Order: sequence, then structure tokens, then C-alpha cells
Amino acid sequence: MKVSPLILAGVAVLAVVALSSSSGGATNSDFDLSVLNGTYDPSNVQRLQNAINGLGGQGLSDQQILFMACQMLQETGLFTDNPNYNATDNDNNFAGISSGGSLKQYNSLSDFANDYVRVLNLQPNVPIDATSIGDFNTRLKANGYYTDSATTYGNNLNAYYNILTSTVS
Repeated sequence: MKVSPLILAGVAVLAVVALSSSSGGATNSDFDLSVLNGTYDPSNVQRLQNAINGLGGQGLSDQQILFMACQMLQETGLFTDNPNYNATDNDNNFAGISSGGSLKQYNSLSDFANDYVRVLNLQPNVPIDATSIGDFNTRLKANGYYTDSATTYGNNLNAYYNILTSTVS
């Protein structure tokens, strides 16, 4: 059975969320996703590990990381042939953050994480403070984060959220 790359990404992010819940408050950089290398392409697992490590030290809750992971999956199609995919490797841009119509380039994952959190803290709607994936979508749209329809983008965020949370409980 061939596993969709998005499911792979979802499983890996789910592993991060599960580890975060059971790790007693460990920082994101403490997560070791290498156990997934036997099942999935190690380079794909490493991409996600890099993104999660880049969020380390940002003081984010598990829920915020989960919402951000859904949005990163939506914007870059992590591990797929999405047009923004190369930005993950070449530009340390895992969230499709753009400026002046072009994808932003970051010198490091830390620079990306700092800017991503800054973008999600923008007024007036402060997406980082969302209480549900639907609320997160509404806040992103209201702040002009994406140009797609709110329904399409929201449905995709929901799908990623469902993948990531389907085995948590």
C-alpha cells in the first residue's frame, strides 16, 4: 500500500505532538523523529524534524504547534511536489511566507521560526491565539495571509488537522 506524502507528514507531526504531550514540557528540539526513518523516506522525516526544531524555544503550546503544522502542510505540501516545496530545503521557508509577491528566504530555521511566529501574532486578528482550527483559518484569512477561498483553505486545514489528531486520545 502506497502512503500519501501528506499522511507521512501528518504521522510525523502527530509523533511530535504525542511526544510533546508526554515529554513533560521538553522543547521541540528534544524530539527525535528518526524512529520514522524505517517506515518513511529519511529525507522527508528530516525535513519535518528540521521544521519542528526551528520552532523550538518559541514558547509555543502543543495546540499552536499543531495549528502551525497544519498550515505548513497546506502552504508547502511538505514532502510533495507542491510549487512551494523547494522553499523548505532552499530557503528554510516551511510556511509559504511571502513578501512583495515572492517567497521569503531565511538564513536559518531559527530566522524562519521567529518570522513565522511574528506573522501569526499580527493584529488585528492574531492567528496564533486561535482556539480551534476553524478559528485559526478565519484569523489567517482576515489578516490576508492567503488568497484562496476561506472554504477551500479551511477544508484543507481541517483535513490536515484530522490526520494529525486522528490517533491522539
